[in-house]
Amino acid sequence: MSETGAGRANDPNASDGADGANGADEADGADDGGGFGVATAVALGVGGIVGGGIYAAIGIVVMASGLLTWFSYALATLVVFCCAYSYVQMNAITDSQGGSVAFIEEVTGRTTVAAVIGWTLAVGYVGTMAMYAYAFGAYGQMLVGVEYVWGLPFRPFLSVGIVAVFVALNIAGAGASGAAERYLVFVQAGIIAAFGVVGLWFGLRTGQLQSGLSEFGISPVVGASVGFVSFEGWQLLFYDQGQFADPQETLERGVFVSIPVAAAIYVLVGFVVTSLLPVAVVTAQPEAALLYGSLEISAWLALAVGVSGLVATASAINSTLLSEAMFAKRLVSEGILPERMAADVDADPGGAGDDGANGAESDDAGDDGDEGDSADAGEETPTRAILVIGGLTAAFAVLGSLEAVVEFASLAFIAVFGTVSGLAVLERSEGDYSVVPPLVGVVGSAAFFVMLLWFLYSRLPHVFYLVFAIAAVVFAVEGLYFERESIAEGIQRVERNA
Repeated sequence: MSETGAGRANDPNASDGADGANGADEADGADDGGGFGVATAVALGVGGIVGGGIYAAIGIVVMASGLLTWFSYALATLVVFCCAYSYVQMNAITDSQGGSVAFIEEVTGRTTVAAVIGWTLAVGYVGTMAMYAYAFGAYGQMLVGVEYVWGLPFRPFLSVGIVAVFVALNIAGAGASGAAERYLVFVQAGIIAAFGVVGLWFGLRTGQLQSGLSEFGISPVVGASVGFVSFEGWQLLFYDQGQFADPQETLERGVFVSIPVAAAIYVLVGFVVTSLLPVAVVTAQPEAALLYGSLEISAWLALAVGVSGLVATASAINSTLLSEAMFAKRLVSEGILPERMAADVDADPGGAGDDGANGAESDDAGDDGDEGDSADAGEETPTRAILVIGGLTAAFAVLGSLEAVVEFASLAFIAVFGTVSGLAVLERSEGDYSVVPPLVGVVGSAAFFVMLLWFLYSRLPHVFYLVFAIAAVVFAVEGLYFERESIAEGIQRVERNA
């Protein structure tokens, strides 16, 4: 299987080279103008991790870990960093650099395992976008001050509306998700970091700061597992490596810097929010945690945070939607998703579902890595994939609670990151790296997965059963799809031999 949605590490001038060439000088003076450098990788990493995630998930983490939210984020950082170390090493020892699916397929040769990871990632990103859409609706509702329209809750209207807007824009080719979009996300991360600094100053002045260490127990582990999805953004750099100068070194340095920087923001903001607000207030309305926390300091700061939350979550939906659609399209080219997902309703019939449209150029342009900008590089917009993903995202955002979409997405990424860490442990002999971080990634991911399931079952059984039902449907559909494909291939072999 060719690299699924990833760029070849030695091809920085692939189709995403357009963005790299145009933006390298302004961004960070990349070497020889051949692609982005480390500063841009750090900017994209921090923006991707913090971005809309902190606005959507922090209240859920506070619900699980209370005053120790800051410690939950610190604990999650340790495991995530070890998983990222595993990704970097797997990227170095494989030819098909690009991410989980490519690593697993090349190393194990087991297409079924790679397919399960591919489906898990695809659905995980749908859950992530639903989380952003839910948060956008919640922030919009609070800023406008309208709870009901025509007797119905206003939040779902806003959530579906923002998804529909970006579905339409991306189909029309106007959903810009290039360097400017990403730097905008980075600026938004700066705004929330500024809130953390101002909140820390305010808490020190008023004597409200509290560490919560007297309440130490298992709650930080639960909180770390619940908020795991908040850290998934760094992984997208591996799908973007075709735009970087010296991709392996740039990725390594970019990931290893961006995760601690983003973690510092999470820890600071978590500490401030739980110091300024009673946990009961956050638990009652988790999506409003940052807004209420900033309101304790200043109404103007609350307005800035609210508007920033709207822009950040909308931007996150936009930048993720086309990336996910291109990722899904390439999964189609590998036979992991149904061909209908890649069939563009307005495309040439010859390119609807075959490798001529999706995969013939996968080693040169299709797998350039910057899925979000690939349309700009000449690749057709996967209209049907965008419609399907947008529809599923809207359904999740409307039918699921914020807890359900956050925790479902966390489970998906815990499973994927832990699997890649396990792969790094097994492939230790193929590279010159320490086995300790991958082991920590495996053990930590396994502990988080079990702890999150236990937390949902014991504390939020309705969410547990909803998450279980979603997972069951996904795996049932996946199983039926591959069983059907196997039967179809068997029939074709019989017909050829007849």
